[in-house]
Amino acid sequence: MYKFAPLLLSVTFLMTGCSGSDTSVEALKSMELNQENMQTIKELREDNARLQEQIAQIQENVHSEELRNNLRETLNMTFKLISAMESGDTAYIESVSSPNVDISTNNNTMTIHNAGHSYEVNFLQGIQWGEFEFRGYNQKDTDHFMLFIAQYITTKGLEGYIAYEFSFVRSPEGIWLFDGYIS
Repeated sequence: MYKFAPLLLSVTFLMTGCSGSDTSVEALKSMELNQENMQTIKELREDNARLQEQIAQIQENVHSEELRNNLRETLNMTFKLISAMESGDTAYIESVSSPNVDISTNNNTMTIHNAGHSYEVNFLQGIQWGEFEFRGYNQKDTDHFMLFIAQYITTKGLEGYIAYEFSFVRSPEGIWLFDGYIS
């Protein structure tokens, strides 16, 4: 009986060792798979961050390009409007004005209807192009744009600035329309 005890102990150790190694192999495979998954997740997160940056850059570029186009269009229109006021070209002024602007061809004035009140302004006259300064812009939203310009008066005794705010509104067709000015 004592001779069988070492044999039983040996068989028991062998069986325990075999079953444990299967578990260890599975555990190693699981750990390797987990590490691969973690590496894949890390790479996907890095790719996601890079793509998010690219999307933000593209959106910024699109917005910047749209803003530049809006600024160019409204600034060109402002100069054409000033020239039309100077020459009395009411047909042009009416063609680019919103329904909020009424032109009086007899008086060279326009009445601006805005936010429940109205005001009348004269056509700009006697402006030298070299006296203008661009002061800035404000795009409230995609349908409203304002330009700020100033006229620097150099006449002796009258030196100073006159500031103008030109407002534009986008038509349903997507075209900028003159919506009035104040000084």
